[in-house]
Amino acid sequence: MDINRFHCPGCGQRVESWVARRPEFHCPGCAQRFHSNYRRSLKRSALFGLLFWIGGTALGCLLIDPWQVVFVFAIEFGGLLAFAAAFLLHRYTIRITPDP
Repeated sequence: MDINRFHCPGCGQRVESWVARRPEFHCPGCAQRFHSNYRRSLKRSALFGLLFWIGGTALGCLLIDPWQVVFVFAIEFGGLLAFAAAFLLHRYTIRITPDP
């Protein structure tokens, strides 16, 4: 879900992105209440990216013979790959649900 372009399903009005990032927020048009897991998803994806980086480095050290090459690759490109994986996880796990 693209949180930067969230529209209320009830009235169709656009909700600002800084409002939609709150755990609970109201639609400015129809005052419908919503719950967002933005912060939980952000924390989960940051932890996933860190574990992806460390796990990939450890697995590479076990499988590739010169472990020094793995450490150089992990330092140069591992952070970028871990950030990309964390970004994709965060992007696809954001949920905004209406309050019943």
